[in-house]
Order: sequence, then structure tokens, then C-alpha cells
Amino acid sequence: MKKVVTIFLAISLLATTPVFAAEQESNPIQQEEGMIEYGEGYWHKDLTVDEIMAQKGIQSALETFYDEFPRTKAYKIMGSKVQRIEDGEEKNEISLGLKSEEEMFSLQFDIKTEKITEYIQRVFDVPESELPKTVRATLDKIYNLSPEARNLKFYGAEMYSYNIKEKEQGKMYSLGFNENEEIIEGEHNNKEFKIKLDETGKVVYFKFENIPLPLVNLEGNTKEEKARDLLKQLYGEEANEYKIKKVTVREEPRRGFVVFMPTSSEKYPIVVDFNNKDELNGLEVTTRDFLEFAGLL
Repeated sequence: MKKVVTIFLAISLLATTPVFAAEQESNPIQQEEGMIEYGEGYWHKDLTVDEIMAQKGIQSALETFYDEFPRTKAYKIMGSKVQRIEDGEEKNEISLGLKSEEEMFSLQFDIKTEKITEYIQRVFDVPESELPKTVRATLDKIYNLSPEARNLKFYGAEMYSYNIKEKEQGKMYSLGFNENEEIIEGEHNNKEFKIKLDETGKVVYFKFENIPLPLVNLEGNTKEEKARDLLKQLYGEEANEYKIKKVTVREEPRRGFVVFMPTSSEKYPIVVDFNNKDELNGLEVTTRDFLEFAGLL
């Protein structure tokens, strides 16, 4: 799950990536007309289709991709030139999008090697009946902890599939539930539940939005005890590999966070949210860098 979570947290990591002034001054892509800085260490410029196809090596790379996914040859193509700093090293890429009404592929083309180094497949509107049994089993655990959540209506799911350096990283599912059974633009939903899980049913993120639907059927009297039991409910024996690092309470608006740190450097921290009544209402797998940035360590 490590690389999958890394993708979800890429935006957060951009804010903490080191950049060296000398590299900024000498970098030709940053100085290119239209290049815009999005956070420290990340530059971006939208490209037209003609500009994309004029890039050396990209047509050959796309033809190879089309051989694997023939249907995408008819998809709308969009893209941008990207420069970023990763582990002190400059990366120059073309970010590509191939989109239809049913799905979208996001590809990263390395300008230096002239190869597609990774891609994400995103399938829209996955029917609830087609969700894996493991995902539905985890939903039942959430419903047991918050019975009121079961009354919310399923309005949509998306599936994400990751391939990094020609290796499959597994699938991720993002689901939404609310009172209306649909998202109505401009309308505020009083109660909403969002959750992201991998194909094994492991939770990466969930949150009760707006009027909270707190998790009530948890063992323990304190929020720390309840947060520990939540991890046991969702992660089983793996929960023993996490220790409480810090509990933070913020007054405006009053909410708090229980931060669990893993004993292994191969795993990511987990943050459990609680509301002004000390009721748990969310969980998120995150990174140490982001916790430091957010002041939660």
C-alpha cells in the first residue's frame, strides 16, 4: 500500500520538498514562457495537443500504451509540462490525460528517458454491486460502529488502478454516500460519508462531512481508547504495530486529532479525527512530512 498512499499524498508533499536557489535560477523550463510555480519545487505549463505530440519520443511511447489499451486511442488527450524537485533531483516530465466518459488514464512521461514511467487508471461510476466483497465487508464494519451511516444513500464510486515502473500497485476505491443519492451542484448536503479503501478492504481515508455521524460503538471511555479500538476494528492485528504519538485539540472550530505512529519505517502514520464531543468521525493515512507541516507532531 505504500506507493499507492504516496500518490494520494503527492500534493501535500509538494509543500515540503526542498528546492535549491541555484537550480531555480539556471533551470530553463522554469524560465520558459507560461511556466507557473505551484508550490515550492513544482512548476507547470498547460500544453495543446500539437505541443504534446511534438515532444520528442512521446508519439512512440503513446503507441506502445495504445497497444496495451487499444480503446484509449479514441480518448481525448490533454497534458502539461511539469518540472519538480524530488529528493533533491530535478524531474522533467509531461503529464498526460487520456479521457472518455467512462474512465481516464493519467500518465507520466519522462522527458529524459522518453518513457512512460507510471500511470493511473480512473474508472468513473462503478456500480455498488461491482465493489469487491472485501470493500463491502469493511463498509459493514463502519455501519456497525455508526448505525446511522447505513441510512445514507450510495451516490457513486470510482476505482483507481496504479502502475509504477511497470509494476501493478493494486486498486483503490473511493466511495460517497449522502442523503440525496446524488451530488447536486450548489446544494449543501447535511450528512455525507466519504471513504477510500484498497482492494483488500484496508481503509486509507474516511470522513463524516458536515453534520457528523460519529462512531459510537467503540470500546473505551476516552478518545484515545476509542481511537485505539477503531484501529483494531479496521486493521486487526496490524493495529498493534501503531503507538499513539500525540493528541492535539484545536479550539476554533473545536476538533482534535489522535496521531498513531508505526513502529516500522515502511508504514505510514494514521490520524484519527474527533469532534467537539470527543466523538470519532474520521481517519486518514498520511506522511511524517505532512504531520510536521500541519503541526501535528
